[in-house]
Amino acid sequence: MVDKPGGGMKLISYLIAVLLMALLVTSCASDISARNAKHHASAADAASKTGDWTTARKQWAQALVNAQLAGAPAQQLAVFNYEYGRVLGVLCFWDESEKYLLKAYQLDHETGGPEFMSLLELSRLKYDQKQYDKSVPYYERAIEALDKVNAPTEAPAEFCVVLDEYAKALLGSGKKEESSSVHTRANEIRSKNPGRQSITDRTPYGAQCASKRF
Repeated sequence: MVDKPGGGMKLISYLIAVLLMALLVTSCASDISARNAKHHASAADAASKTGDWTTARKQWAQALVNAQLAGAPAQQLAVFNYEYGRVLGVLCFWDESEKYLLKAYQLDHETGGPEFMSLLELSRLKYDQKQYDKSVPYYERAIEALDKVNAPTEAPAEFCVVLDEYAKALLGSGKKEESSSVHTRANEIRSKNPGRQSITDRTPYGAQCASKRF
């Protein structure tokens, strides 16, 4: 069989047109997913501010799925995993909460993001379950990360709150000497920063266990 003159060029043109159309469709789908991710994230944030953690969970789940479909940058995915993990912890989805907070930490670690944020939430997630022995390693890593960003100087009141929690976790784990040492450090920082008070909110882990909805 002999190809008609110009048949090869027509085939190539057709394939290029199909490829461009596929790229256009993919691009449009990505744009839609990106907009949906932003919409769901805004709705989730609004819901959590009013204490509607069940709605916040559903909205953050949708935001994360759409962000992944849109090929969102790792920094954004870290934020969405972080927020979703926090909400899951409030509703007592303990294992899932830890999973997403660890994912947020991994993404921040890979991109040079604020690792201390996820580590601190992981510490408190375990602390609020009274799993003090499991919270201690997270607190150790969180405090190390906070020291790297100069938190004792830049945010002394907030840092002392973390040290106080760490000291209590150590005491709950039977490590009295270590607890006393951490408590002493917290008092030393406070003495150098009189009148300073923490202004950050704390995630209310386990506050709405009865509000679980699937």
